[in-house]
Amino acid sequence: MDAEGAPLPGVTVTVNSPNLMGSRTDFADAEGGFSFPTLPPGVYTIEAELDGFIPQQRTEVEVRLNRVTEIHFSMPAGEFGEEVMVVAETPVVDPEQVSTSQTFGAEYLKKASIGSANRSYQSVLTDVGGVAGGSNPNVFGSTLGENSFVVDGVNTTDPVTATWNINMNFDTIQEINFETSGFEARYGNATGGVVSVVTKSGGNAFSGSLDVRYRDTDFNTSGEHFDTDDNVVEFQETAATLGGPIRRDELWFFAAANPVRSKNTPTESPATRDFEGMNLNGKLTWQVNPEWQLTGRYIGEDATIANANASRSVAPEATRFQEQPKTILGLDALGLVTSNLQWHIKAATVRGELNSFPQSRDFDTIGHVDSFGDGSRSVNYTNQQFSTRDRDDLATNLTWFTDGAAGDHQVEVGLEYASNFFATQNNATGGGYSFGDRFGAPYTILFSPIESPAENDGRQFTAYLQDTWRVLPNLTLKLGLRHDEVAFENDIGDDVADLSKLQPRFGIAWDIGGDARTVARANWGRFMHPNALTLPSFARVNQFPTVRWISCSTFRPQFGANCRDAYPGERTVGGLTFSNWIADPAGFDPNGWFYNTVFSSTASVISADLEPTYADQWSVGVERELTRRTSIGLTYITKETLDIFEDTCNGNLAAPAAGADCDFYVMANLPGLVREYSGFVLDFESRFADWIHVLASYTNSESEGNIEYTQNAGVDYDIYPDHFQNTYGYLSDHRRHRVKVNGFVDLPLDFSLAFEGFWSSAGVYTPTEASEAYGRIFTELRGSREANDRYGMDVQVSKAFTFGRDLRFELIGAVFNVFDEEQVTGCAGGLALDAATAYVQPRRFEAGVRFEF
Repeated sequence: MDAEGAPLPGVTVTVNSPNLMGSRTDFADAEGGFSFPTLPPGVYTIEAELDGFIPQQRTEVEVRLNRVTEIHFSMPAGEFGEEVMVVAETPVVDPEQVSTSQTFGAEYLKKASIGSANRSYQSVLTDVGGVAGGSNPNVFGSTLGENSFVVDGVNTTDPVTATWNINMNFDTIQEINFETSGFEARYGNATGGVVSVVTKSGGNAFSGSLDVRYRDTDFNTSGEHFDTDDNVVEFQETAATLGGPIRRDELWFFAAANPVRSKNTPTESPATRDFEGMNLNGKLTWQVNPEWQLTGRYIGEDATIANANASRSVAPEATRFQEQPKTILGLDALGLVTSNLQWHIKAATVRGELNSFPQSRDFDTIGHVDSFGDGSRSVNYTNQQFSTRDRDDLATNLTWFTDGAAGDHQVEVGLEYASNFFATQNNATGGGYSFGDRFGAPYTILFSPIESPAENDGRQFTAYLQDTWRVLPNLTLKLGLRHDEVAFENDIGDDVADLSKLQPRFGIAWDIGGDARTVARANWGRFMHPNALTLPSFARVNQFPTVRWISCSTFRPQFGANCRDAYPGERTVGGLTFSNWIADPAGFDPNGWFYNTVFSSTASVISADLEPTYADQWSVGVERELTRRTSIGLTYITKETLDIFEDTCNGNLAAPAAGADCDFYVMANLPGLVREYSGFVLDFESRFADWIHVLASYTNSESEGNIEYTQNAGVDYDIYPDHFQNTYGYLSDHRRHRVKVNGFVDLPLDFSLAFEGFWSSAGVYTPTEASEAYGRIFTELRGSREANDRYGMDVQVSKAFTFGRDLRFELIGAVFNVFDEEQVTGCAGGLALDAATAYVQPRRFEAGVRFEF
């Protein structure tokens, strides 16, 4: 616009950034508008020039993933060659955004992430309002298995557990975008949140970093529940990166390596968990010509975990060892077919393994679980599993930019295909036997023959249409439609489930003043979850039943050594022949064991009319820019998750009843299963000066339902009435009030202070008791008991030294649990009802050094 606000067509607008190969130029149209639709995330400089007007320059303009950055130029008349007017401007309110989301840029990630524990793309997610839990977060009441994790456009979500799948070198990350509700049709595979990670690409100048963090037991303080002599801690992580040009403005590279070693002893655990891993990254970016860019990438992780299940209730001889190698290969092409038509093509492979077995490598000794007592494990780990979990993806989309009398449109149409594969061999150790004790005394013994590997497959086809329609300069509609169809095959190649759903999505954003300072927004959408490969594995045909015998000494003490004579003969169930009485294979019960029941005498099945789980959610909110690079927003969100499926005994399908047949289990949309969430989120973000960034939120919410994360086949609704009573109530992520404050402040003399503080009201837990069959019985309504509230503060101080123009060195010190409060983090719901089971570790420290050039 000119100084009077009239449009200035023909203005030459140029953008530059260290993240951009070369510069890009556009010319203002008849209304003075310009656009750059395919810019990578980063910080940009924008210049505007027109003969007869004073040239303008905007610096520190931040472009974020899938966000609109709106810049306004006012160009006073002036003479040619007059000095350029330079203004540092970073808009904070997106006038077209209808979803709730948070974006973390490279500077925030580097400066606000405290210690190694928070230097991961998973941990930073908990900085966001409405988000609870840990590295697999609960997003507005969804479970930890209802998120989608995307790295450089590649779906990296574990196809078996539906949780995050791979660790990464934190210093490879350029930006993280976390969509938490109301996201567009291009996003799917989640009823929770969508995590999009963009990695660095190199640049026209060589750059690199070396970050080393260290702590050990001497960095910890002792407390009432922690003794540094017993709670062994040792951690060392090195993160190295190098990027730069192979040919300037044409071919860039970026590479990284990240070895990690972490030893940690949980509260009162007799064993120490020992993680050892290596993360590798490689990326090539080639600007083929002015229109097309080609990117290839490699991400790899090789990790092992000794004593992976270490806890206060696991004896050292019952711990397990876990190994989890993973690789991702990706190739994508992005180009402009015409000046207003963009084409994106992506292909990727994800390869992974997860193997878990006794730490001792003893596959023959029978393990013990005190299933009917205190839940402790002893003698040996009871499981051995070996699996591969792979995904192949192919996706393409076209984006068309057009304007006209009816407004501007950005129309995107996309097609995606994914092939998932799960090969698994999952058996008990001890030749297929496992003991279920009651306070150390014989109670039950289970047996299932060792099974051969089974292969399960899944295929997903997705089509979507998304229109961003700018009806008026200050009014945007976002109209989307997504269709997902997921088909699963079991171990013999039979189609066992076909899940599909149309998912309409509507959003509106009103830029009230037309200046991108106050924006009201609302959205409604339907979001389907594609489930995971545990579903066809549930319906595998080649499986044996599980036989349970019970203790002669405990249940028939009057028979003594004659128990065998009281239960003669044998029986055949599900193709398996076994005796009604067996001698103890490990000598635990000298009088032996007599037959009690058989589980899964027939292979489990999936209901023919199974429908996919989905969530309907809507939100309404307003965001206001308060001052330079500072905004506050208030959003109300409500979500209902429906058509949840879970398995149950076959006799319960018609109507749950005591004593119902349980010859096999059926996966079905059980009536009444639901998760319900509603809440208000107040967000505040400020970067009013270059030396500060504050991100804060307050959430007031309720999270209720009658089922949580089970990977489909939990014991929640197997047997009536044991598993059906008192199931609706507050879910585990429920806390009425949550306050979070995160950020950093750059101080004089090149010091920097990072801070992370939180407070939340009381969490909930549920009293339970062991069922005589198996599993737990809720003796009160779910979430009926309130635990303690929680609060905490972590800080990090760094001091930088600069050598020459390019080399920077930092000393880093982090303090966790500044208040040194050993707050309770877990409460027993069983026999030790209300007793604390876990605590926050006392104050502890970490040291680090960092080099950058």
